[in-house]
Amino acid sequence: MPHRLVQLLPILLLLVACAAPVQRQVTRGLEPPVASPPASLDAAGRLDWWQNQLSGLGPADHAEARLLMGELHLELRESTEARQAFYEVLGAKVSASEMARAERGIGLSYLLDDRVGLAVPHLEKALGDLDMRAQGEVRYLIAASQGRTVSADLLAYAPQADNWLPSNHGQVQVASAPKDSNAPIQVDMTRAEWRAAPMKSNWDPMVTPYRITVHHTAEPFEGSSRAQTASQMQFIQRLHQNDKGWADVGYHYLIDREGRLIEGRPIDRQGAHATGTNNIGNIGICVIGNFVGQPERSAEYHVAQAPTQKQMATLERAVEELRESYDIPRKHVYHHSKFTGTLCPGPALISWVRNYSGNRWH
Repeated sequence: MPHRLVQLLPILLLLVACAAPVQRQVTRGLEPPVASPPASLDAAGRLDWWQNQLSGLGPADHAEARLLMGELHLELRESTEARQAFYEVLGAKVSASEMARAERGIGLSYLLDDRVGLAVPHLEKALGDLDMRAQGEVRYLIAASQGRTVSADLLAYAPQADNWLPSNHGQVQVASAPKDSNAPIQVDMTRAEWRAAPMKSNWDPMVTPYRITVHHTAEPFEGSSRAQTASQMQFIQRLHQNDKGWADVGYHYLIDREGRLIEGRPIDRQGAHATGTNNIGNIGICVIGNFVGQPERSAEYHVAQAPTQKQMATLERAVEELRESYDIPRKHVYHHSKFTGTLCPGPALISWVRNYSGNRWH
């Protein structure tokens, strides 16, 4: 081979190698997650959707699908079908949190069947690995289903948790909240006892109170039991939060037909009862009932109620104690119609305020 060709051979081989196609190693991405059913489907429709997916799922996704199906069966109150789905999850390789959800689901399914003795062990097994909301709900259910006194801090979970208790279940006993020695006035029913929903965020801090305003709820109410009062308080809170868009009940204190003094909006939060800046430094006290005839609303509102003697006695006591706590002069006790064009709180309470404050003109 000629000497020059020998010298060129390495260069030719390199060119051939460079021209050869390079075999790239392709990294495969993770398998896409299992799709979710369309949001427009109701619970029954989502169940059917998942049922149609099961045959094409691997073991892990199959267990997750059965967990979701069990929760949908619970939503439809199909206890037997829910249990079957959750027990299938317990036999699969799932995470601790998924195992806890399955145990909780089995417990709830037994509660739907009024089989408390079978429900509680599963609820207890679930506790350790549930999220905070579910833990609170389960703790409430365990105490309530066993007839134990429920601590006040668990009552926030009651609205949802009570849906799982048997319909013939007795009224839940609530541990009395400790008296707050720093409160300006002691109440007969706390927010925890009437199961208040959490406050929303649109509130202002309360300045040192320097006036008090008296209201009525303008809603007919004849109840006398604590349970009826608690239900009425929840109704008032929903009305104020959902219909009016307020952070909470507009008033700081309310008085039921039996003269119980009830904690409304916390006293360190400015109220929403006297319109705009009139709420600054203004404690709202509301007497529960409709003391003005409102025939334009409906027959139920046609005839005005009268405040009870017990309500009037509590009103005077509460106003006296609040005035003493904050050094508020009598002349700074008002009725709602002093601040805006309203008939609230009705002739009986307007007359009481005028006599009490000494300001016959307001």
